[in-house]
Amino acid sequence: MAFVGFREEDLRWTGAAPQTWRNGQVERAFCGQCGSQIAYRDRKLPGEVYLSLGFMDLPEAYPPTLHAFATRALPFLSIADDLPRYDGFSIER
Repeated sequence: MAFVGFREEDLRWTGAAPQTWRNGQVERAFCGQCGSQIAYRDRKLPGEVYLSLGFMDLPEAYPPTLHAFATRALPFLSIADDLPRYDGFSIER
């Protein structure tokens, strides 16, 4: 799943607030109507929120800059680029 990160102060929710679910350090937000995951926050990354790219109106405006959890990629998925790849998280948590 692709996510794009933003600073918390740069975002504003409109409409109904998303439903949230917390497990440990991570809180995930879901659409209250269809249940799709739309965002997550990590307590170890304060002030940041990550939005699901599939949730956005113009996902092409946010090209990838790296690949996290590359070792978990599906065997039939091939992404031919020279972007950095990480076995796990791409940033220190």
